[in-house]
Amino acid sequence: MHGFRSVPGDRPPTCYIRKGVYPVTPGSAGPVSGDGMQQAAGKTRQERKADLRGLVYRILSDGLMIFLGLVMAPIVIIPLVVPTLSPPVVEFLNMADTTIIAIFVLEYVLKLALAEDPVSHFLDRWHLLDLVIITLPVLEVVPVAGSTLVRSSPTLRLLRVVRVAAAGGRSVERRIEPETAVAVPAEPAFSTMRIRGRVGDSGDGERGFTPAEVKRYLDDPRVEAWFDLSGVSRPDFPVLSGLLDLPGVFFESRLMRPSHPGITFADKTRLIFVQAPERTLRVQNGVRVPVVTNVGLIIVNRGKTIVTVSKAEDRFFGPIRAGLDGSALAGVPLDTRVLYGSLDGINENYARILAELEAELMRLEGTPNNEMPKDFLDTVFQLKRVSSVLASSLFHQREVATIIARDLPSTKSRAGEKSIFDALANETDYLHESAGNIREGLLSLIDVHINTVSYEMNRAMRVIAVLSALVLIPTLIGQVLGTNILGTPFSLSIWQVTAWTIISMLVVGWVFYKLGWLR
Repeated sequence: MHGFRSVPGDRPPTCYIRKGVYPVTPGSAGPVSGDGMQQAAGKTRQERKADLRGLVYRILSDGLMIFLGLVMAPIVIIPLVVPTLSPPVVEFLNMADTTIIAIFVLEYVLKLALAEDPVSHFLDRWHLLDLVIITLPVLEVVPVAGSTLVRSSPTLRLLRVVRVAAAGGRSVERRIEPETAVAVPAEPAFSTMRIRGRVGDSGDGERGFTPAEVKRYLDDPRVEAWFDLSGVSRPDFPVLSGLLDLPGVFFESRLMRPSHPGITFADKTRLIFVQAPERTLRVQNGVRVPVVTNVGLIIVNRGKTIVTVSKAEDRFFGPIRAGLDGSALAGVPLDTRVLYGSLDGINENYARILAELEAELMRLEGTPNNEMPKDFLDTVFQLKRVSSVLASSLFHQREVATIIARDLPSTKSRAGEKSIFDALANETDYLHESAGNIREGLLSLIDVHINTVSYEMNRAMRVIAVLSALVLIPTLIGQVLGTNILGTPFSLSIWQVTAWTIISMLVVGWVFYKLGWLR
């Protein structure tokens, strides 16, 4: 059974998994899985290169290059249309021209050196145009037939204005590419549904089935069978409606749109909708951000038959079948074993993700304030968002497990079934509580970090105030002594002024020390 062990302090509980304990230590380098959320202690060469590339693209952005190209246009055109410019003006324009060309060269070299694929970067049409433009100044001083193409060459100078089109075109292309890169693929216009299952514990065994065969088994109330329909898409909705006697809009709302887990009844059919979480990593501004997506599963239970429906391919069939083969629920009906295996496998996924979140939380808690990464708050916020999503899904998942356990009759023959679903409901409740604890732990971590930063800032401001007060004393004394005051009844020497200044500063410093501003 999944469970959580309480530990002293405000730290969230430690997560245990039925088939093994996920090790969680304060100094853990991350989750157990190879693609865990834990960042490596030292950055790899590729990560450092990506950081430098991001810095270069922020500083030498396309906007800056377009601006410099626009500035270069009058620098190039004015000497051509106004040949009577004074030598100082011509010298200034040539210096500005050289400076902008140097920036263009620096941008091209840095972006080529730091590109993920230098060859593709070099062969890009806009970058080839950049290369032609930055080589023009070299051609201007290359000897040609005993002379040189001097800076006043109109053709070569006017070609530099094309740099505006190069930077602008590349900028527009970059804004279009991300939209096409993340575009959601269109729904297939043909059926991708795959039907597999098991009829009884023997007989037909496990194999593929056609819709007609499934319909025949579903219409026979004596048959004990399980069918898994994976890869379901919109073209399959009419077939599903005919097999399960359900409207197509039900599958549209549950499989194709965001929805919460729930359970409904239609005559003698029980419809259960649950979600299996999947955690992936997405790179955003150089930071690996954990993202949790939910894969919907519809469980249709009618008499002795049970049908699992999902738009994901090969997502649920394997784990459920493995649970049936190695199940300790000997003697329990097939539909009950499939239902329990489905919910139990989903709880396994939730527990695994929660263990990873807890490991990351404990690592952040064990990191000293002076060693916090620069993206600390962003990382914690992303983890908090993931924990909030998990807590919301587990809240509804707990309600589904509770209803299933409650609706089972408390007869002696089904006492074993009721006990395992009661345990499953309690397990889901523990997972929901743990997700909330992790979320509260992340919020507390944010509060501690903000309070620590505020405290350090207040302490720095106090030190600055003390130093300002101490510096103010000799400043005021110097201003008074620098004023011409006639008829002064006393005379002062330099050592006396120095002594009184030091004494005054010591007195003020002692006052601040007693107030605690220097501690």
